[in-house]
Amino acid sequence: MLKEFSIKKILLLHKVILALSAMIAFFTVSLPLNAQTLNEQMLLSYIKQQKLEKINSDILFNPQKWVINNPSAVNSSISSENLNVWLLQNYVTTDKKVEVAANERQCLAKAIYHEARGEPEKGQWAVANVILNRVASSSYPSTVCGVVYQNATSQNFRCQFTFACDGKSDVAGEGNRIVRTSWVRSNLIAFAAFKQYQTGTQLEALPRDVLFYHTRAVSPNWSKVYKVVAEIGNHIFYAKS
Repeated sequence: MLKEFSIKKILLLHKVILALSAMIAFFTVSLPLNAQTLNEQMLLSYIKQQKLEKINSDILFNPQKWVINNPSAVNSSISSENLNVWLLQNYVTTDKKVEVAANERQCLAKAIYHEARGEPEKGQWAVANVILNRVASSSYPSTVCGVVYQNATSQNFRCQFTFACDGKSDVAGEGNRIVRTSWVRSNLIAFAAFKQYQTGTQLEALPRDVLFYHTRAVSPNWSKVYKVVAEIGNHIFYAKS
């Protein structure tokens, strides 16, 4: 009986240590400095009312700011079990969030490079703007890579961006000095544009409703029914009428 009790006690202690470790890691590593004073009640309220997908993918996770903007949402009746379950089962580490963000920037940089490397800088920003406008739109995938490679594996050449399904390598920046310079510039624009997107800042190249563009060399059927918003370099940009 004593042996059985000891085993149960050890297992219980193990669970408590795991929970405390997760809590410590969460508050000391994941939250930005201005959110480390967040009390449990506020955090529980945030977790209960926000979609886990949003919390887990947001590299700028800041529940304190959300609570400040939504003071009526704090509910003292929320159980601490919600917090423990989320921390132990759904929590995404900061390292993982950084990895996801890096992949997103890489997809954006490749799109800028392949779609607009010969364009003026404003035209490259405009292409980035269209992609991020699509990410923010409910009509398209919710990630940069999802938007860039939408339908890339489908038949009948249905991809949204030609380079994504032209059968050629997407590797960029290999070649002469001009090619390497273009790749560096694409990465710089992608980094800055994605950072603005993460903070909720609208890019200034184009309005939010601009979701389409094509080169002057083609005239797709949809261009006859959509509204021309801007002409930059070799591209014409559209919004739905």
